[in-house]
Order: sequence, then structure tokens, then C-alpha cells
Amino acid sequence: MNEVKKPRKPLIFYYVAVLLALMLFNMLVVPWVSQNQIIEVDYGTFVSMLGNGEVGRVEIQEQATL
Repeated sequence: MNEVKKPRKPLIFYYVAVLLALMLFNMLVVPWVSQNQIIEVDYGTFVSMLGNGEVGRVEIQEQATL
């Protein structure tokens, strides 16, 4: 008997699937990651951001003096 083989999916199908996955990743994950950035500001900007309620967390690092 002759076996009937299923036709293989063309390579373009896999390219489209990967492209869609990358587009979903860029639309969902990248904005969430970029939203949680660390922003260094000078003291005056920091004080005005405190007054506006824009500061969620503060980390103070000491700078080495020369």
C-alpha cells in the first residue's frame, strides 16, 4: 500500500508565527518594562516631583569625594 504523507507546512508559516510572537512581545512586555525605569534627577526637580506626588520610591547613593 502507498502511504499518504501529510504535506509539510511551508517555512513561511513559521516565519509568520515568530513575527506575530515578537509583535505581541513588543506591544505587551516592552511598555511595561520601560515604564519602571530609574530616573536620575537633580534636587530641584526631585522636590517639585515630591510636591506633585510623582515619586514612588527613592534610593539615595553616596558619591565618593575626591
